[in-house]
Amino acid sequence: MKKLALALDVNDINQALEIVDEIQDKIIIKIGYNLFIKGGINFVKQVKDKGFEIFLDLKLHDIPNTVYNGVKAVSEIGVNYLTIHSLGGQEMIQQAVKAKEGTDLKILAVTILTSHDQNYPKLLGSSLSVSDLAYRLADMAISNGSDGIVCSSHEVKFLKEHIQKPFIAAVPGIRLTKEKTDDQTRIATPEEALRDGADILVVGRPILKAQDRNKIIKEILSVIEEL
Repeated sequence: MKKLALALDVNDINQALEIVDEIQDKIIIKIGYNLFIKGGINFVKQVKDKGFEIFLDLKLHDIPNTVYNGVKAVSEIGVNYLTIHSLGGQEMIQQAVKAKEGTDLKILAVTILTSHDQNYPKLLGSSLSVSDLAYRLADMAISNGSDGIVCSSHEVKFLKEHIQKPFIAAVPGIRLTKEKTDDQTRIATPEEALRDGADILVVGRPILKAQDRNKIIKEILSVIEEL
């Protein structure tokens, strides 16, 4: 089932709660560092109690035992999705998966951030293209038990075609137009991302900045239902 996640990237807890109260459809709410640090577990529970699924975007990346403890803590507060970094390696991913056993928490491994371009692999000393590096990271994460990945729309089609095991693909960088107006370099429209295999469309600014947020949400949900 395809889903929509609102990236609740605002600076103020009260503003965030006002936005959540405004939303009519029970979509996924993605909470990042900013609001989690400011509002903590209480804020997460407030949003969840309003009937929304929670996508906690912490991108955990540390030694395996530390990530295990972090995932274990998150699994106890009823979060639905949690991000870790695939660059943490096999053992870290295995420990993250082990930590959420017996819960409904889904682990999503970040491959390459949508702000990175073709120069990123060079920074890592790799001769691989962004797409090839994303494939290696995604395949490794799924093979080690991750429920899914976070990747750009530019890679999702290739990954869906070449990774044999079913997985959830969460795709950020979704824009209603292809015109580039911010720091995301690899973007796509909802239609493009869904046709290429996205399972969760992560949308922030196009909804947050809209005069009528519910109108934009319903338009995106309509596209999801049609495709």
